[in-house]
Amino acid sequence: MNDKTGRGLAVIYDPHNLYQFLWYYCNEGKKKEWDALCLPNGYKGEYMHSYCEKSGIFDHIYRDDTDYSVLTSNAKFKTFLQMFFYWIVGKRKVFCKKMLNKYVTESLYDEFVVIAEVGVVSGACVALGCERKVVILEDGITDYRERPIFIRPDRMTSAYMWQGFFLSIMGYCSPGWFRLASDKYCIKYCSHPSKMKYTNYREIKQLYEMTGTDHILLEQLLKRVYPALCEFDFDIIDIILMTSALGSIVDDCSKYNKRVEEYIKRKGYANVLLKKHPRDDSIYCFGDSVAVKEADSSIPVEVLFPYCRGKEAVIMALSSSIIGMSSYDINCTVLYLEGLYEDSSSSAGLGRSYTYEEIQNYCDSFLGGRYRIIRI
Repeated sequence: MNDKTGRGLAVIYDPHNLYQFLWYYCNEGKKKEWDALCLPNGYKGEYMHSYCEKSGIFDHIYRDDTDYSVLTSNAKFKTFLQMFFYWIVGKRKVFCKKMLNKYVTESLYDEFVVIAEVGVVSGACVALGCERKVVILEDGITDYRERPIFIRPDRMTSAYMWQGFFLSIMGYCSPGWFRLASDKYCIKYCSHPSKMKYTNYREIKQLYEMTGTDHILLEQLLKRVYPALCEFDFDIIDIILMTSALGSIVDDCSKYNKRVEEYIKRKGYANVLLKKHPRDDSIYCFGDSVAVKEADSSIPVEVLFPYCRGKEAVIMALSSSIIGMSSYDINCTVLYLEGLYEDSSSSAGLGRSYTYEEIQNYCDSFLGGRYRIIRI
């Protein structure tokens, strides 16, 4: 006899997203039947589909390459005009349902779980929060920033920011992390609820809460989805090196990659566990004296932390991984790349890097005294 109550849809973009949903499933979601919608993130298409299959917890797994983020400029503009029309006539939710129905039958679901309000499809789910249960999971360190109402002066020439501003005003989604009125109907899960600066949610709850979580099931799911974990000899690892997707914020990231390579060589590390950002397609070379074992991009770095307890982590620029690192006694070295902030602020990329002061503040907030910042 099926004792499940209701059906939910998880919108899955990346490994971090899937990992958080696996926890949510083991904490609260087991009582429902679930489907997954896998959409492209960073132009990688539907690659999360197979990992959702491995989990064995989804009845149906839908996949599509036509997410708004990868449409042509003409197609984006056409969609934007449609969104504007539905908004101006007071039928925004009608458009959001039409958007979701391109991928799934939205009326089947009484709950949606999304990674953030940034994407158009996720935003369409959030817009329905007044009539369905909508859960928004943690998207990273950006969650702990103030959200602007208008565009910063240094980003006034960014088409991406203007797009985000208008979409957030209309209530569809929030590219650029602007304030979004429909958030007030949703439940937000984050690692540090007390540190949230933007709190326009119906409720903010603790992510990775121990109480009520089926940890045996969670461990079984992680080993099923990420069998490559068994291939690493964590005992011999000197450091875990975490890279950033610099290519998305600067026009040429090769000079910064080179500095990181030289730093690793200079420090004399013999065994390095390399964990590249899912959107980082750079090739790193640390020389013959450094043995490198690269973790597959499908494995979220948070899954590796329990195996790296007490070791050193080296972070390129800054990573959202610092949010959960302190629980594992990991000593963190953050590489501050001189000139990256200025370069990112003047480039055509979708975001910017962090100032030295911002990095220091984030480290103080999430790492306590277990960090150092090295200028290179």
